[in-house]
Amino acid sequence: MFKELLSLWLTQKQRAFSWRTFFVGLFLALYFVGIVVGTYFGVRESLAEFKPPFELAAIVPLMAVAIIPADLLIKIFWRHSPVEMDDYIRTRPVTHKTWTLFILFDTCMGGLQWLLPCCMAFVVAIFLPLWTAPVVLLLALSCSIVNALFQNCWRRAPGNQWTLPLVPSYMLWLLLAYGIAVACMFAVSSSSSSLWLSSSLLLFLNVGAAKALLWYFGRLRNHNEEQHLPVHTTARSLGDVSLWSIEWVQILRSKRLRVSVITIAVVFILNTYLQQQTASQQLNGLNIMLLFGIGFPSIILAQWVFGIEANFFSGVWTKPWSVQDILRRKYYFFCALCAIMALLILPCVIFMGMSFWIWISTFLFACGVLVLPFMATCLYSSRMDLFASAFFNYQGGNKQLNIFSFVMFIPIGIYFAAYFLLPQPWSHLAVSALGIIGFMLHRPYIHFVSTRWFTRRYDIMERWLSE
Repeated sequence: MFKELLSLWLTQKQRAFSWRTFFVGLFLALYFVGIVVGTYFGVRESLAEFKPPFELAAIVPLMAVAIIPADLLIKIFWRHSPVEMDDYIRTRPVTHKTWTLFILFDTCMGGLQWLLPCCMAFVVAIFLPLWTAPVVLLLALSCSIVNALFQNCWRRAPGNQWTLPLVPSYMLWLLLAYGIAVACMFAVSSSSSSLWLSSSLLLFLNVGAAKALLWYFGRLRNHNEEQHLPVHTTARSLGDVSLWSIEWVQILRSKRLRVSVITIAVVFILNTYLQQQTASQQLNGLNIMLLFGIGFPSIILAQWVFGIEANFFSGVWTKPWSVQDILRRKYYFFCALCAIMALLILPCVIFMGMSFWIWISTFLFACGVLVLPFMATCLYSSRMDLFASAFFNYQGGNKQLNIFSFVMFIPIGIYFAAYFLLPQPWSHLAVSALGIIGFMLHRPYIHFVSTRWFTRRYDIMERWLSE
């Protein structure tokens, strides 16, 4: 039966192959390699003066585990591998053990599992001895497979009582993996022996974690075969359906939102890294792309507040959720998206000399001042097509939204004026204070906006129905 599953898997992969997906993966690989190589050339003069207390080969395990956060984030947005049998397969004599083995095969052969490990091995082969590249590839691949198996268990778990044990277990594995990698650099023994010892320990840890996740995956059940109940399926890619999970599901399932957010994020993060190479020569060391890199993906989504819900508002308003709760959860989601973008820019602080205070002040300002005013766009939202192409698509916009978008230039002007007119300590304090004050006032502001929306609710819904 396993051979039949492999035959069906190969047929499905052949039919689902897309050159666009292939080139997107190739672009991400080249982007990752370019960021690492560019960062190295940006700090190589400082590295030449720095004498590490260990051999460079000792950082091989750390290079392998460094991909874990980015790898998990990529899997959350792009990986959609099967975790449950289709009804056609369920009628066949497929045991749970055979299905678990097939899931392991699909996980190991998935392209996303090989993307970052191959990129990291290529980078290591450039800067370190060539024999370290296969070691990094093996260790990074094992970390990526553990991430994928963790995602499989999370998606298959039927409720919170099954997902709850996954979180502390994953954090424990993450702590041990980074602990082994860091301990390798500062080991008392020689670099070669500590390298092989730590690599073996890390590989043993990953194999053990993978076996535990496979065992846990085999115990999860979403189908009661004894009572012949229907398969329980829910739209819960990141947990039970709630106001918080709906925001993530909208991006994961909507082509227009997903492409827009990813494209904007890649463009502005790349520009932030490139701009940082000359930021030290500017006034106060300000990276002029930092604010856009952190806040602009949230702005792209915030300009369509309720334009998404307009497609299924008849179902949303029948739920026990008030308009104020929906707007508040959306704002928290935009803040979380700003936090993700800030973490992706964190290497600029660690390796490229960006001021930590500029980084944290800009993040606070983006959440409290840049994004918050756009919650008022719910008063002018038009119904937008979620599955249309995002390329030069202005559907969902209108005259009121285009005029309101100029509000964005007010906080941008305040931000740059603070950094170019005030001395550095005071500019950090002013920008951070504005962001904190804005976040503290988000509840009364959202209450005011929701009250205005409620007074216009019939006109707004009639407009949605006519669009």
